[in-house]
Amino acid sequence: MKRMTGILCCGVAAALLILAAGCGPNTVDECLNAGAAYGANGDWKKALKMAERAESLSENSVPALVLRAIAHEKLGERDLALDAARQAATLNPESFVAQYTLGRLYAADPTRYSDALAPLTRAAKLRNFRDRNTLILLANTTAALRSPSAGNWLNFLVRVAPEIGSDPAYRNLLGIVLTRARKLDSARQEFTQAYQQDRSNPMVVYNIGVFFDRYAANPRAGRQFYQAFLRLAGDDPQYADLKSRVSAQLTQMR
Repeated sequence: MKRMTGILCCGVAAALLILAAGCGPNTVDECLNAGAAYGANGDWKKALKMAERAESLSENSVPALVLRAIAHEKLGERDLALDAARQAATLNPESFVAQYTLGRLYAADPTRYSDALAPLTRAAKLRNFRDRNTLILLANTTAALRSPSAGNWLNFLVRVAPEIGSDPAYRNLLGIVLTRARKLDSARQEFTQAYQQDRSNPMVVYNIGVFFDRYAANPRAGRQFYQAFLRLAGDDPQYADLKSRVSAQLTQMR
C-alpha cells in the first residue's frame, strides 16, 4: 500500500544550549559547559568524556545523562543513547530537556514512533505547548502513525510559529493529514501550494502522485508525478525503497 510521507525538521541545538548553562572549576557545570562546547564543534568523543566526568562528580545527574545520550547518538551508539535518555527522563519527569531528548531519539526511528509520543507530549506540556521543535516532532510522528491528533499538533505549531504556515514542508504534511481526514479539496489546495513553492522536493512530488493515484481518481496525473519523483530522486540512496515501490506501481498503472 502506498503511503504519503512528510517531515518537518528540528535539531539538538536547544538541548546543548540548556546543558551549557553555568560554569565553575572542578564542578559538574564546568564539565557540562565543556562537553557542550566540544559537541558544538563536532568532537563528540570528548563531549562523551565530559558527560561521564560530570556523572562521576554527581551520581544521577540528569543534565549529564542527557549530554551522554546526545554524545552516544552522534557517535552512532543508538542503544546507549536511548539508555541514557531513559534514565534521565525517569530520574526527573519534570525535565523538559530529558523528555524532549528521549522523545526525539525515539522519533528518529520509524519503528519507535509510538514510543516517542509519551515523552514528547510531556515535553510539550512542560513548555506550555509552545516549543516549536517538540511540536514539529509530535506533528511528524502522529501524522506517520495516522493519528487523528496530528491535525491538533499542526494547529499548535502554526499558532506558535505562524511563519511555518507558508513552509512547503508544513503544507505537505497538512495535505497528508487532510487527505486522511477525507477533506480532499482542502488537501489538494495544500499539496498544490507545497508544489508551487518547491517543485524540486521529491517527497512533495511523491505525495501529490499518491494523492492523484489513490484519492483523486486521476491516474494520469498520478503517473506524471510518480515519474517526476523518480527523476528528482535520482540515485539518492535515501529514496531507494520508495523508488522501488513507485516503479512497481507505475508498472501496474500501464
